[in-house]
Amino acid sequence: MSGAPSEDPALRGPLARSVRLGFLMLYAMVFVLAAGWLTTNIRQVPPDSRAVVFRFGRVNRVQEAGLLLAWPTPIEQVRLLPAADRQIEYKIPAQKSGFESDETDMQLAPNDDVIHMQGDRDLNNAAYIMTGDGNVVSLDATVFFTITDPTTYLLVENHVRPALQRIFLASALSVAASRSLDDFLVAQPDQTGTAGVGLSPSAVSLAERRQALRSDLVAAMNARLIALRRAGGQDLGVSVSRVDMVALLPPVAKAAFDAVLTAAQIADQEAAAARTDAALMIQQADQQRDQILAAASAAADERVRTAMAETDPVGALEAQETPANRGTLLTHAYQDQIAAILQHAGDVTAIDMRGGQQLVLPGPTP
Repeated sequence: MSGAPSEDPALRGPLARSVRLGFLMLYAMVFVLAAGWLTTNIRQVPPDSRAVVFRFGRVNRVQEAGLLLAWPTPIEQVRLLPAADRQIEYKIPAQKSGFESDETDMQLAPNDDVIHMQGDRDLNNAAYIMTGDGNVVSLDATVFFTITDPTTYLLVENHVRPALQRIFLASALSVAASRSLDDFLVAQPDQTGTAGVGLSPSAVSLAERRQALRSDLVAAMNARLIALRRAGGQDLGVSVSRVDMVALLPPVAKAAFDAVLTAAQIADQEAAAARTDAALMIQQADQQRDQILAAASAAADERVRTAMAETDPVGALEAQETPANRGTLLTHAYQDQIAAILQHAGDVTAIDMRGGQQLVLPGPTP
């Protein structure tokens, strides 16, 4: 008897349904994992970054800030780099030669009285550079650079910082050779102003020279980067934007330099104290002069008023006299004045000068 083959009852049992359900779940998990794998390189590039996409190990494209769509790893790989206007900080490590010299590396104790100096030992210390006026300084510098070519930068990333270090040292040597110590640090404290007083024209000039030194150093480093790119195609893909540095003197020179600064500050303080004392003495002298002038003026006014009061009767008499009454007025004035005088006399002897009698008065007894 012919017909369709009968289905195995085992395939319609609970076990068969469980196996079928398990396979369906496995397929779903594989699909989810595949979807997740396909979207691994779909990301948002931050505003201060940019993405470099590698396809099978080679740079394929550069994506700026925004949504990035890329094939999943290992087809494409994504590397985030700073944006073109973002500065990267790199501190230049100090150059150590392993040689200690009296002028540079030796730390002096406060109670040392004798210092052994050897002038030719500084030549063996690589941490110091010589300025145009024959001084030596050590530069504690930090270089800020930007990535101009991401593709080139990624190819030589491990060599960028060592190359920047060598370029900085070479540029610093060439720039320092044409500059004096004043261009690196405050070597003339008498030319600087104090806070709230302002800067003298020479101090402003020194500040401008120190700022120009940093600008010239940045220009020299960028010139060497351009020359390196043109010479052999060894482009680093970076550009120097700023250099911050602090100039340091050798310990022995710094101790002497600090002593000079301290002496200058003490002299300034003493001069300021002397100016203050002089101003105080001038104020006191002005006060005494004003007091003397005021007292003299008051005494003169009082004497003038007294004299005027004493001469008022005479003035009144002169205003009232006429040829007819002059004798009468003089007689009254004499009587008024002689009366006041005679009141102070104990004994009075009157003699008529117009009489003919002669009177002999005894003189003082010996």
